Amino acid sequence: MKRVIAALAGFALPAIVGAYVALAPVGGSLAPLDRVAARIAEAAGRDVAVAGFLMLGLLLAAAAALLIGWSGGQETGEEESGEEPREAEADERGALLLTREIEQEEEGALTAAAAPVPPPIVLVRKPRDPARDWFADTSWLGGLPRLGERAWPRDTNGAPLPFAAQVDLAHLAAAAPVAGLPTTGSLAFFLGAGAVVFVPAGAHDFSDPPSDLPPAFDEGGAAFPSRVTRLTRWFFPFWPIDLLPLDLPAPHDPTGGTATQGSMEEAVALQLQRRVSMRDHPFYAAGVGAPVEALWWHSVSHLADQLHEALDACSRPLAVQRAALDRKRAAVAQLQADPAISHEAVAHARQAAADAAEELAEAQDLCAALPDMAEAVDRFVQGREPWSQLTADELEVVADILAEVHERFGELVRYHVPGSLAQLATLSLRAMVAGPAEALAAVPREVLERINRDYRLPPVHQHLMFAELGTDQIEGLHLLQLGYDDMMEWNWAEGGVYRFRIDAADLAAGNWGAARLTFHDQ
Repeated sequence: MKRVIAALAGFALPAIVGAYVALAPVGGSLAPLDRVAARIAEAAGRDVAVAGFLMLGLLLAAAAALLIGWSGGQETGEEESGEEPREAEADERGALLLTREIEQEEEGALTAAAAPVPPPIVLVRKPRDPARDWFADTSWLGGLPRLGERAWPRDTNGAPLPFAAQVDLAHLAAAAPVAGLPTTGSLAFFLGAGAVVFVPAGAHDFSDPPSDLPPAFDEGGAAFPSRVTRLTRWFFPFWPIDLLPLDLPAPHDPTGGTATQGSMEEAVALQLQRRVSMRDHPFYAAGVGAPVEALWWHSVSHLADQLHEALDACSRPLAVQRAALDRKRAAVAQLQADPAISHEAVAHARQAAADAAEELAEAQDLCAALPDMAEAVDRFVQGREPWSQLTADELEVVADILAEVHERFGELVRYHVPGSLAQLATLSLRAMVAGPAEALAAVPREVLERINRDYRLPPVHQHLMFAELGTDQIEGLHLLQLGYDDMMEWNWAEGGVYRFRIDAADLAAGNWGAARLTFHDQ
C-alpha cells in the first residue's frame, strides 16, 4: 500500500502540469499560469511538452516505489532476526483465519436467510365457458374431491369434514416452485375441524361423499347449517381456478418492522387489478332500482321452499307472543290485587293485555292462512323446468305474489322470503353459472359476460396460497387462505378468513395430518 501511495504522489504533480499545458488557456484567475503554459508550448511544442511531463511523472513514480520498497525490506529483515516479530506475525495470521471463518459463517447465515420465499398465489375462479368441459380441471374450489384411495377425513367425533378445495401440485409448481412441496399429486383441503389430504398423482374420479356428510350450506343462507331444510345443499358450488403468482415485496418494512395485513392486501390488490377485475360488493342480478327483466322457475321454486320454511317456523313467533300476553295478564292481576294502584293504571294494563291478545290472534290467523299461500305457489310452479325462463305475464304474477306475501304475512316471512324479484334472480344466477350445462345455457349472454369479467374474485379477502399477512406470521408454511365468497356460497363473516398452515418440520416429513386450520375474524 505504501508503494502505491508513493508512486501516485510522484506521478501526480508532473501529470497535473502536463494536463494544464494541454488544456491552456483556462482563463479567469488562472490567466497568469496560461502565459507560462504558452511559453512552454512555444518552446517545445504542445504535444512534446505534455508527453515530457507525463514521462517525468512515470520516472518519479518508479523512483518513489523503489525507495519505499528498499526501506520496507530493511525493516522486514530486522523483524525476522528476532522471535517477537514472528509471534506477532503468527497472531496476525490466526486473526486473519478467524476473521475468514466468521465471514464464511455470516455468508452461510445470509444464504439461509435469503432462501427463496414462495410468492403469494391468488386462486382466481376461471371464467365459465359453455364450450369446454367444466369438470375436467385439476385445481378447483367446492364440489367434490378426487381422493383416489385416500379416506374422506373426519373430525374427532367421527363426522365427515366439508370439502373446500383441491390444488394440483404440478399446476402449482408450474406457477411458482415452492421448496418442500411435492411437484406431483394434489392437496385436498377440508373445513370444519380442518384437514389437508395429500393425494398421489393419478386419474381419479370424484369421490363418493359419505352418507353422513353434514350439509354445506342453505341456498341463499348460511354455511354449515345446523338442521336440514328444503334449501339445504351438501356441497359448495364447483368452480375451477387459475393459480396466479404475484411479485410482492418481502413482508417486512424498510425499518425492520412487520408489514400489516392491510399493507400486504393493498399490495395484492395493486398487482391483481392489472390482471383481473376487482370488486368490493356482492354479486347482484340488477342494480338498485333497476327492473328485473328475467326470472327462472328455479327462482319460484326457491320462493315456495322459503314459504314452507316460514310456515315451519311459525311456532316460534307464536310462542314469543303468547309469552308476552301471559306476562301482561299477570301484570294486570298484580295491579288489581294492590288497592293503592289507581284505576287508570289498571285500565292501561288491561288495554295492553287486550292488544297483545289481539296481536296473538292475528298471528294465529296468519299462520293458519300461510299454508294456503304456500300450496298456491307449489301448484303454480309444479311441473316447470327449473332453468326455463318465465314469460312477462308470469313474471308479473310472481311480483304480485311476492308483494302480497310481505304485505300480508309481514313478520312471519321477513327472515325467510326474499324481499324483491332481484334477490330471487340473484339466487338463481349464482346457482346457474356454477351449475350443470343446461343451467348455464339459460344464463343471458350479457350476464355471463359480466360475471366472467367482474366476479372471478371474492369481494373482501382473496383466496391465497403462501401469503404472510402481518402479525399473524408464525413458523412454517401458510398453505391456503379462503375468504368470504358469495359466488361460492361461502357466507361466513365477510371480514373473516380460514387459514391452513403446516410447520416446517411436518412439511419436510410430508406429515400432512399435522396441518392446522384456524378461522380469523378480521
